[in-house]
Amino acid sequence: MLIGYIGGSANYPLFYKIPIPPYLNIVGFIYVAMFAYAILAYKVLDIEVIIKKTLVFAGVFGAVYAVFAVFTFMGQVFFERFITTNRWIALIPSVVVVTFIFRPLENFLINITDKYLFQKRYDYKELLRTFTTEELDHIIKLKSCAILLLDEETDEFKITSSRGLKDAKGVLKRTDELAAFLGKTHTYISIAQEGPSSRIPDGIRRGMAALNAELAIPLVIHEKFIGILSFGKKKSDEAFTQDDMDILMPLARTLAIALSNAELFDQLSKTQAEAAQKEKMATIGTLAAGINHEICNPLGIARGQCEAFLLNVRDGIYQGRKAEELLEQAKVIMAKVMKETDRATSITKKLSTFAKPAKGEQEAVDVAKELEEVLALVGYELKLEKIEIEKEFEPNLASVLADKKQLQEILFNLVRNAGQAIGEQGKITVSARNHAGRVVIDIKDTGHGVPPDKVRELFNPFFTTKDPGEGTGLGLFIVRQVVERNGGKVYLKETKVGEGTTFTIEFPAMAENRAHV
Repeated sequence: MLIGYIGGSANYPLFYKIPIPPYLNIVGFIYVAMFAYAILAYKVLDIEVIIKKTLVFAGVFGAVYAVFAVFTFMGQVFFERFITTNRWIALIPSVVVVTFIFRPLENFLINITDKYLFQKRYDYKELLRTFTTEELDHIIKLKSCAILLLDEETDEFKITSSRGLKDAKGVLKRTDELAAFLGKTHTYISIAQEGPSSRIPDGIRRGMAALNAELAIPLVIHEKFIGILSFGKKKSDEAFTQDDMDILMPLARTLAIALSNAELFDQLSKTQAEAAQKEKMATIGTLAAGINHEICNPLGIARGQCEAFLLNVRDGIYQGRKAEELLEQAKVIMAKVMKETDRATSITKKLSTFAKPAKGEQEAVDVAKELEEVLALVGYELKLEKIEIEKEFEPNLASVLADKKQLQEILFNLVRNAGQAIGEQGKITVSARNHAGRVVIDIKDTGHGVPPDKVRELFNPFFTTKDPGEGTGLGLFIVRQVVERNGGKVYLKETKVGEGTTFTIEFPAMAENRAHV
């Protein structure tokens, strides 16, 4: 623009009778030539949009004009020759045809223009929305591309996603020249950068060749080098331009943030699982008193039977009896001992099974059976608190696809929370039913209820209604995470201060059971 103004300013002296010839007008031509070059080479004024719209408009106008012309000609031939009426009726079919073909024709012309004139351009908004190796290949039209992530255990960059690579399991050591360069500079490297004064080192060239890459961009988050984004040649055989880099570099930063968030989420899931296991083990400790009573009772009965028999033998009560009678008496006592030891074994088996961590494997789970197991286990503690358990299970309750151990943990936590909400003396009602292709479990207590201002915070981490030091605030938060991980949902169905609370869990019934649900 400055050059243009300088050229035009040469005319001003003539207005003031200053005899300076306007030689600088030639600069105006230079200005026009420079502007034309900027438009063509750097797309100034978004010239591609202007060209595209012009071509599309011309194509649509030409097609519409042709339709009107054809139908007008046909109308003149048909209507005027065979029907005596107004010739403008001939235009009615053309209006109908144009109405139906206008939008499809416009879309067709836009696609043709993009394909044959602007096939080397791509929609960066589309790329932002769907940033995957598959979409990279489709949108930017690459021959190959890959994402490599750092495995800190082996100190290697491994391909986690790729398109068009023969060796999709390739690795790049952190000490390799390409990885070392990207990690040190945190900037991209492109084969197109190579020139007489900037030759790419052979080590870096070998690394690029191994990835079939023309461009490599480091993935960096908080100055931490976590991966590499590699791009092969474009199908158009054009080099990557600065316009490409202005789009791809921010996308690489976005990808690095997404990968970092995914890693943090994975760590959070592991932490939640560990917290759930620790809380479960702590809970088992609190069950010890009730379980000890339940185990000692059958063992005490077994011991009493054996001891009574031995004392009778010692005191001569069985003296004079036949061996067959003594053997029969011993059999009766042994049967009672076996029955009571089986009771004790069953309790300890339930406890040890519950204590094992979940494997994360889903299987068909009999909900009614697992409810019985959990209620039997937690029931020992509830009995001490004089809390009654009422069961309302619908017959033929459907099975669900879930991790059995995790389902036990969910039920255990909710039933135990209900017991803690009651304190002493009350009732917990556990009901299960089939409803609309799902298995619905309600756990209702007669406890203190939840204040209305606290309801929204119930499933938040570290929120608890218990007294300080008595709860971590992770119980319901972990329950929701585990339920959703198994394809279900959990929510507060109803609560009223001073009257109680009902929590509901829902899981999809297994396909083979849905006919009965």
